[in-house]
Amino acid sequence: MTKKAYLWIFFLILSIWRGPGSMAGACLFCQANFDPMNGSFNQPAAELIKTYKRDGRDALPYIREQLMTSTDPSLIQTAVKYIVELDDTESVPIMEDLISSLTKRVAFGVFGIGSSEFHCRMVLSHALVNFGAGERMADKIWRKYEQMSFERKTEVPFILNALEDPILEERLMDILDREEHQQLMVGSLHVLRVVGRPQALPGLRKKVGEWTKKKEEGFSNRDQSRPVHYIPLIIEAEMAISAIEDRNKVSIKNCG
Repeated sequence: MTKKAYLWIFFLILSIWRGPGSMAGACLFCQANFDPMNGSFNQPAAELIKTYKRDGRDALPYIREQLMTSTDPSLIQTAVKYIVELDDTESVPIMEDLISSLTKRVAFGVFGIGSSEFHCRMVLSHALVNFGAGERMADKIWRKYEQMSFERKTEVPFILNALEDPILEERLMDILDREEHQQLMVGSLHVLRVVGRPQALPGLRKKVGEWTKKKEEGFSNRDQSRPVHYIPLIIEAEMAISAIEDRNKVSIKNCG
């Protein structure tokens, strides 16, 4: 098959797969007075903004209460924004508990990178980094990865990145080694392409070699209900390698 044909297949898959977009490195504080689900005016979030502007730090008990009791994504995101602005360390356990819904065996809510709850967890994860609690949370999530449902697992590469996990590359390569599901692998490769560091390069190059060999031999993964297609994985891995090499060259140049 020609390179042009490979590219055609790759872009075809991209067109039908609801991928992670640009979430890997994004901070997702959004406009709190609009409901992200339908674009309409969000009265609870607007009320929180009004209360904060009026009371400042004295609004913290109200902000924490909204964070703990609300299921409104806009309200939660606004509350987290103010907690960071006020450097409220007492809210850290609350935020950790909200993110921990990802790891709890019984937890209400919707999981997966297309959900509004996922965007809230991303915001909470960014906030925890501001309080120096990102690494601890990343370790907790990774310890539970094996027991998670597929929908929860799709969030993990992006949440770990938002938490600034110091061994992010090692854990994403572990996901690639497992070959559990195409979407999990593409999500991990996407994060590596956007933020991966040079230490990921040897593993990625090894993966390209392994997947190329498997493709040529017609090899398929063990779980036929969730087949892995190697051509788009190879293309995505090569894109990640190029992106990491380019960033490394710029970094070296800037240091020089």
